[in-house]
Amino acid sequence: MGKNLKGKECGKGIYQRKDGLYSARYYAKNSKRKEKYFETLPKAKNWLADARYEERHNLIVTSPDMTVDKWFEYWIENIVCDLASNTKRNYQERYKWNIQPVIGAMCIDDVKPMHCKAVLNRMETTYAGSTIRQAYITMGTMLKSAVMNDIIAKHPMNGVRYTKPVQAVDDIKYLTVDEQEKFLEAAAQSRVLASRTT
Repeated sequence: MGKNLKGKECGKGIYQRKDGLYSARYYAKNSKRKEKYFETLPKAKNWLADARYEERHNLIVTSPDMTVDKWFEYWIENIVCDLASNTKRNYQERYKWNIQPVIGAMCIDDVKPMHCKAVLNRMETTYAGSTIRQAYITMGTMLKSAVMNDIIAKHPMNGVRYTKPVQAVDDIKYLTVDEQEKFLEAAAQSRVLASRTT
């Protein structure tokens, strides 16, 4: 047990330095020592208790250099893990193919609206508006969750828009009754011809 400058016990993992600050430290599962300094003993004790709890329960440990990749991995496995499998798969595909190549390796705290817009801009010429919308939703939901969980202070998607229109229902061509009948006749004919040649 560590002691303060007067020789009084501070508790396991805590001691008072010569400059008056209290050092709180513990060893993580990866054997790396985690240490932080505080002005008061209660603050040191609270931090140490929280850090040990997070470590014991495999909770995410936030750090200044957390990448977008690391946050996405935690988010998909622990926060939106109860979503429908199709929704979760859409999130994973849009992240892998469109979001990760642009911002995945970035420190999440460094992501700005211009980086988010760059993700959408890269999709403009090769993807349909509906797919760009999926990437927009994936990125926005993931980053909003980071704000809600105090991983980042500000939502980097604020003010970011995508301009490619999603195909409207009016743009979809439906067959008339007459066209449907002709299509079915042609299909029946092709089945008859196919059966004769086999």
